[in-house]
Amino acid sequence: MPENVNTSALACSGLSDETDHRDVMVDVDHVTMIFNMANEQLNNLKEYAIALARRELMFKEFRALDDVSFQVKRGDVFGILGTNGSGKSTVLKIIAGVLEPSKGKCSVNGNIAPLIELGAGFDMELTARENIYLNGALLGYPKKFIEDHFNEIVEFAEVEKFLDMPMKNYSSGMVARIAFAIATVIVPEILIVDEVLSVGDFMFQKKCENRINKLIKEHGVTVLIVSHSNDQIERLCNKAVWIEKGHLRMAGSAKDVCQAYRILGGRLGSAESESVVFRALTSSVVPPAGCIETVSADSRYGMAAKLMAKCFPNACSHAILVSGERNMDAFLAMGIAGSYDCPILLTQGATIPDSTAQELQRIKPSKVLFINSGDCPKGFMAMQVIELLGKGIEIEEIYGENYEDLSLSVYRWGQERSCWGKQAIVSWVGCTGDLISMSTHMFKNACPVFLKEYDGRFSDAQYEALRSVEIKSIVALAGTTALPEADFEDAGFGDIDLVRLLGSDPYDANRVIGDWILSNEKSTASDCEWIVASCERFEFSLTLGVYVAKRGGRFLLSDPVNLDAVAMALSRISEEKANLRKLVFIGGNDVYREIDKVLLAKALS
Repeated sequence: MPENVNTSALACSGLSDETDHRDVMVDVDHVTMIFNMANEQLNNLKEYAIALARRELMFKEFRALDDVSFQVKRGDVFGILGTNGSGKSTVLKIIAGVLEPSKGKCSVNGNIAPLIELGAGFDMELTARENIYLNGALLGYPKKFIEDHFNEIVEFAEVEKFLDMPMKNYSSGMVARIAFAIATVIVPEILIVDEVLSVGDFMFQKKCENRINKLIKEHGVTVLIVSHSNDQIERLCNKAVWIEKGHLRMAGSAKDVCQAYRILGGRLGSAESESVVFRALTSSVVPPAGCIETVSADSRYGMAAKLMAKCFPNACSHAILVSGERNMDAFLAMGIAGSYDCPILLTQGATIPDSTAQELQRIKPSKVLFINSGDCPKGFMAMQVIELLGKGIEIEEIYGENYEDLSLSVYRWGQERSCWGKQAIVSWVGCTGDLISMSTHMFKNACPVFLKEYDGRFSDAQYEALRSVEIKSIVALAGTTALPEADFEDAGFGDIDLVRLLGSDPYDANRVIGDWILSNEKSTASDCEWIVASCERFEFSLTLGVYVAKRGGRFLLSDPVNLDAVAMALSRISEEKANLRKLVFIGGNDVYREIDKVLLAKALS
């Protein structure tokens, strides 16, 4: 995932309490660490000497840390957060004395046990017994000390049966067990832990965590922990810092820093959007009670079935099947579903998933329409539907070799049955976000959809269909590059109105389309719900137009990974909060975590 490169300070508090008189164990004072990276590859000493003689030996300066300062006091359990390559391990190596800072200084008060690279110093050809002595010597333990604590090390590592086996035959988890046991056999004043709690199996991780907790509680050991697990940092630590691309972004209590990192760390978006989101995150506002609802499922097929069950609690005369793998199919079906007021359910390749099958059996349709964009051999789905629902079922199939042909075939099928309203939607294959945003309008107004390739033109047959007497206006979901004005002018549309709805990105387009729908339909927005869905997880939104239309709500596209989208969502919710009573989130915790929901819901207060 692309990372947020903003490195400005967000907040620094809670690390310099004047009433806290505990000893300072680690003082990182304006530390800068600069590495020189060669601008070109030199393969041997001769090439290096020639480049040096010619004064062509050039290096590029890389600042792993840039003016970083913080203090760790006795008894602190201090967490360090940051995305990959942000300088977390560099800080620990400077504290451990492995690296000398380029600028500034780092003062350490006490002996250190560094768990920076578990397994460093092992000889894989030697046995575990021999490596315990070897690794202990490298860590500075006398032989007598290792002998006295040998059984303790072996017992913790749980390798009694394999002591005399060469370590090259050990799994990485077993090597990690031995390394951790050796490194923590003493009681240091300062323990440095760099990602070691993420290795090994769950039980080993828990065992390591318990030993660290014992060192903290029984011996008052000061601990510095680097981990990518926010939950682990928040659970173990009382203080934390967030370092991003070498810069100190935030310092304070572990709870506050972890909460900010969960929302902002590694996210896309501008500094302005990040500031908006951070202010909302740290505000004391509490969302109104009962304003959050979640609809979740374990797959796109289950989500479609659950949404349709909420829309159609009773039996339905019609049902439409479309591919769940091809994200354009459901949009072609949306207008027909609106005309028949029926559900859209998803197939998986050439099969009917269990969730779809169960929903079909529940609603007991007498007619089923299958829109086939090529996932399934012709006639094969009909056999499965008949097997599932019985021979009395009427099933029709609309097939197209490509989306241009399929959209035209769907239009002709609906035209023969007087399905369509007076407005058509034109777009290009892959314009998923905009079509999701428009899908509720397509359902409510029985709009046919015409698709083309992004760099292609509509076919003559499509233009002829668009000039039909039924269609009075066309809504184009694309810019002039994908849908040039000249294409419409040359096609001779006469009095047919062309409305172009365009946003700078899918989230801005969602705002543009939503405002247009509200104005075009002359509907009131009072006491309504906003259904919040993800563009990154569009597979959960393929049938969302039916759900939003039937529920009488409005549709909001927002993704937690995109700070610009979150900031825009906060602004839109705040502007409309007088008319809003609930936010309904589509997707489980892998799409919207609880903190993401609460953040947006704060804008309702």
